[in-house]
Amino acid sequence: MASDPPLLGLVPPIRRARGFRLYDVRGRRYLDLFRDGALLGHREAGTLTAMKAVLSQGLASPLPSVWERRLLGVLARLFPGYPEVRLYASPDRARAAVRAWLGGDGPADGEVNDPAVDRPARDGRPGAAAAAAFWRPFLPVPAARAVLPLLPVRVGGCPSPVCFDAEVPSRVPRSDAIPGFILAGALRGLAALASLKPAGSCPLSTPALDRVLDAAPGWLRVGPYVTALFDQAEYARVHEEFLRTGVLLNPCCPGPSVLPGDCSPGESRLLAGLFTRIPGG
Repeated sequence: MASDPPLLGLVPPIRRARGFRLYDVRGRRYLDLFRDGALLGHREAGTLTAMKAVLSQGLASPLPSVWERRLLGVLARLFPGYPEVRLYASPDRARAAVRAWLGGDGPADGEVNDPAVDRPARDGRPGAAAAAAFWRPFLPVPAARAVLPLLPVRVGGCPSPVCFDAEVPSRVPRSDAIPGFILAGALRGLAALASLKPAGSCPLSTPALDRVLDAAPGWLRVGPYVTALFDQAEYARVHEEFLRTGVLLNPCCPGPSVLPGDCSPGESRLLAGLFTRIPGG
């Protein structure tokens, strides 16, 4: 991202993170619904081990590595309708590559379709294929000429892949060189997704909390993702009120925020009350 969202400045200094929770320097615990780059939880089993193993080989610099080929191979299997996959070091680089591929008419920041955020058509029927769209884990692959997967493990938005549905001309930037340990972490995150049983199951949220969210005014739930539908001017107040109770929403309006995977009964009641009361209560 070009810059941090202003609401991120309201978050106190975080000392450690584990699972779906953050701990600040005073020891206060927060339920993390932001989870940027840690969709399956912080310190997900195996991810840090894989990254440390590659770091121990000295692959901390952005140099070509075997991990690039391995990650490209996994992405090619996940998105078989897209014959060309490239890896970029930031979301901005990925969007620039899509713009170059489309001859300068591609999406700028905020113009990529996001199936977790964008409201469905009023008649309930899918619209025409978008030029570019994000893919988020646990949601279907969108109908788009270029798909930008948001991987379950990323470091500062890296890696940012782009899957193209046709041949890529020379004007499109080639893949960036990305440190091997980051690629290894992304690969381990995809492996964790694939290992979920039954296949395609979502370990985030619970049926009871889902029902509450589906009836909550001002919020849209799509799978494990929750987006604000109310006026943007209210989002800062809502974000701050959630934070005061120990819940971190996505600091970018309208989100999405991501439901946690292992709420205690008390945390489930807390979230249900917050989403029901704010802003519609």
